[in-house]
Amino acid sequence: MAIAGMWGTGLNDNTSAEQSVLISSSVQSNAERNPVKPGKYSAKRIFAGEKAQITEIAFDAGVELKEHVARTPIIVSVIEGEVNFTFEGQNHRLAVGGSIFVEANVLHAVYALQRARITVTFLSA
Repeated sequence: MAIAGMWGTGLNDNTSAEQSVLISSSVQSNAERNPVKPGKYSAKRIFAGEKAQITEIAFDAGVELKEHVARTPIIVSVIEGEVNFTFEGQNHRLAVGGSIFVEANVLHAVYALQRARITVTFLSA
């Protein structure tokens, strides 16, 4: 089976509007929805569903989200800029397209090396 046949060809292939939703159409739409605040980070929930929730965090350069834990497993993806992501004593430099999976209740922190934007997908426990 061709990939298009397996995965569909676009947003209009959805059979139920209640089950599927467009979360973001571009980096520009993300920036408009959750602008970078000078000297800070800004977190905004952009999707809340039964199986997952997604929060977008916009960072000014040099801003840190200090060590914390998530109650569920998470997937963090960089969609703009570059960050240092630390967990379990390891530092990972992530650029656009970089992703990382973190189990529930694992201490982690994020430091923006430059203006950056990440998405955090909270998976169902």
